[in-house]
Amino acid sequence: MENDGGKFYGPGPNELIKQIQKEGSLSKAAGKMNMSYRKAWDIVQRLNDNSGELFVILKKGGQHGGGAEVTSYALEVMREYEKMEKHFCELAKEQNEFIKLLK
Repeated sequence: MENDGGKFYGPGPNELIKQIQKEGSLSKAAGKMNMSYRKAWDIVQRLNDNSGELFVILKKGGQHGGGAEVTSYALEVMREYEKMEKHFCELAKEQNEFIKLLK
């Protein structure tokens, strides 16, 4: 999905949000995805800056460490994205079966 001509949300950001939800940490989520912390941070910043609501709340480190919290808004976007992705896969399967009929 695009916003103002640039990439906004897709498989990568969706998986990153899932991993942040699971790990409670941007650093750990990035590590699970073999992604640099900087790239993960850039994705979260882009999501937060280009959306009507925050996707992730980043907490600075300190004595007890930092963390990252996925918002309910992000969870809703993730659910809708996954429903759309499932629908597209089903549509592609139907189209492939139709194409086979034509051969």
